[in-house]
Amino acid sequence: MTYSFDDYNYVIKLLKGERLSEAIEQFAEETKIEGGWIQGLGGTLEATLGFYDLDKKEYQWRTFEGLHELVSLNGNLAFDEQGKMMLHAHGVIADQNYQTVGGHIKDLVAGATVELFVHRTFKPLHRKTDGQVGLQTLDL
Repeated sequence: MTYSFDDYNYVIKLLKGERLSEAIEQFAEETKIEGGWIQGLGGTLEATLGFYDLDKKEYQWRTFEGLHELVSLNGNLAFDEQGKMMLHAHGVIADQNYQTVGGHIKDLVAGATVELFVHRTFKPLHRKTDGQVGLQTLDL
């Protein structure tokens, strides 16, 4: 994983085989970022996507193996209740037949590359558990 910074935004590049969760953890540790909005695209060798069942208050996970295009990744970075930087991202992937699926991104492994744009915030972002939905949501 490599990244650049222009005093306002970051651009991150994952290489083939790099795991998104590990890259974001390393990025947050090295940059001390306090929050941001993230967009991305690229390819995946593996992607685990989820759908949140609001009634059961739990995710249904599905892992998609093999090469897929990462058509879109959108999300944010904020501190969780334990003070750890957390990525909340949704994405869409496409297979070789141009069929797409999408959902909450639990994790993914980069294919040829994953390229991310991070628009940092100048005020720390935090999450707090919302008992009604069972998730940590932005605490604004």
